[in-house]
Amino acid sequence: MWEAILLGFVQGVTEWLPVSSEGVITAVHAFAFDNPVADSVAFALWLHLGTVLSALVALRRDIVEVVGDTLRSPLRPTRLAVYLVAATLISGVVGFPLLLGIDELSGGIGAAAMGVVGALMLITGGLQLRRKQGGTRTREDVTLLDAALTGIAQGFAALPGLSRSGLTVSALLARHVDRREALTLSFLLSIPASLGGGLYSAIDGEIYTSGSAIVAVIVAAIVGFVTIRALMNVAERVNFGLFVILVGLSIIGGSVWQGLS
Repeated sequence: MWEAILLGFVQGVTEWLPVSSEGVITAVHAFAFDNPVADSVAFALWLHLGTVLSALVALRRDIVEVVGDTLRSPLRPTRLAVYLVAATLISGVVGFPLLLGIDELSGGIGAAAMGVVGALMLITGGLQLRRKQGGTRTREDVTLLDAALTGIAQGFAALPGLSRSGLTVSALLARHVDRREALTLSFLLSIPASLGGGLYSAIDGEIYTSGSAIVAVIVAAIVGFVTIRALMNVAERVNFGLFVILVGLSIIGGSVWQGLS
């Protein structure tokens, strides 16, 4: 039970930072609790159901606004609605095949799989250190090109170690979107993607039957709801690239140690 509480807490905090929550959960679940990498990835995906709940509550005003605008003028959707739908579809096309291949990848290369996770986190950290400061564009200015770029970025984040929020925010900042707007767009975009990943994990692995798995989701939802606003403010001012790189190096070191032992 303490394992579930710990993992839920970590998910609730790291999901909103430009670090890979999936990579961190996978590493903790695999290394600290001696679980297979494939099971750890599945559990990391499952925990996204908790932070989906917290995102729905924390961003309820933005969600109500975009849904209301769409219902009032279904034939003339806003740019934000078009952006969210297009980016979600593109991320699904890119990310779903990667999800299907994770089991085969982790089973084929064994302990080295976590080394891959660590390497991907190094990429994420490097992108965070190099990311631009953003611009003045808002959600009213987003285009299909913005949707394509962030959709592709979110799709590749299906790989544990690549930060979904880090990649999507970096893509939006590169397109000169205002930093706070980029965060909001990234978190709105996370809802359908995280919901899909969590449901896929539940259906594929049937881990929803585990009491501890349900506890972990509840903890992730509570912690995520309490911290999302504060963490968004911190994320606006702090570059977490160095932290991600240190975590990635730690994961690679753990993978080497596991492979030698």
